[in-house]
Amino acid sequence: METGMRVGLSAQIEGGTAGGAPCSEPPWLSILIPVYNVEPYLRDCLASLLPQLPPHGVEVILLDDASTDGSLGLCSEICPQSHPQVRLMRHASNAGLSAARNTMLGAARGDYIWFVDSDDEVLPGAIARLRAIIDRDAPDLVLCDYERGGRHLSSFAGPSGRPSADREALLQGVFARRRLHSWSKIARRSLWSDDLRFPAGRCFEDIATTPWLLLRARTHYYAAEAWVRYRDRPDSIMGALRRSRGRFDDCRNDDLAMSLAGFDAATRDALPAMSDVTRHHIAHFWAKEFTKICWRLLSSSAFRMPWRDLRRKLARYRGLMDAESPIAFAALARLYRSRGRLPRAAILSACLWLAQADDAG
Repeated sequence: METGMRVGLSAQIEGGTAGGAPCSEPPWLSILIPVYNVEPYLRDCLASLLPQLPPHGVEVILLDDASTDGSLGLCSEICPQSHPQVRLMRHASNAGLSAARNTMLGAARGDYIWFVDSDDEVLPGAIARLRAIIDRDAPDLVLCDYERGGRHLSSFAGPSGRPSADREALLQGVFARRRLHSWSKIARRSLWSDDLRFPAGRCFEDIATTPWLLLRARTHYYAAEAWVRYRDRPDSIMGALRRSRGRFDDCRNDDLAMSLAGFDAATRDALPAMSDVTRHHIAHFWAKEFTKICWRLLSSSAFRMPWRDLRRKLARYRGLMDAESPIAFAALARLYRSRGRLPRAAILSACLWLAQADDAG
């Protein structure tokens, strides 16, 4: 994982507290919103958030990543009218989501960091609830649920409504739900030290950072409440991936396959006595991502490339991903069978057979 990657980007700053001069007292919360070509959604995002801001203590940073629609104009229109703690930053050229988040991290002054996507909404009462939790328990990490399509979806499998210092339970609960997105986690800014940044120019940036954030949190608090309304957008990064079903995007799938590089070693160092249950949840998460890559490659290329080349390609992904699993994929397939998870076992075994390096060569 390229946690230390830094991007040399200059960002112009507009607006801000007291006409651009930062407040002398650091805020308790920085809400960081990257903006790129989201004009149809941005007004709703800000309308959901800005009325919740208290008079002091919360800063909102918007960073326009060289939008080509009216997003920047909308930010400029709304910011001066909304709240004195809203700042607008701009990249002179488009650098991508990771670079935008990294720039805002460098500018943030709050004790806690909350990334909010500019096409989502912050549900009423979320900031007040977050403040109450921080005032009472001061955890390193706060996790929340979210709404999607009118459904309440949980981001964590574990106890809620109380602080916990069990780091393994935190890791287990997040991987069990497969919710590694950044916007459902509010973390102390100190966890985002210089050696933990989003990998610039790559996709699946949340998978490449959230697990390391979990390892650094000494305490956590799970609020089993929906604080974010997630909105599906066809032109989003994940929407683009879904639209590519007819072709295999090597770059995106490579980014996924390498997103957990080094994490297995990091967990062994941080949690040498990690339980088999936690190891299973992490391995299951990773094996499922491997089978998704296999399916994307098969469905897009089975009749477009020689069979030997396809299997060689699958063998490469197996090598990259199996090496980062706390349980070898073949052993995990046997474990699925022993526990009666026959469909899981069959799917993973089929992918492993297709990706056998000896046969592929």
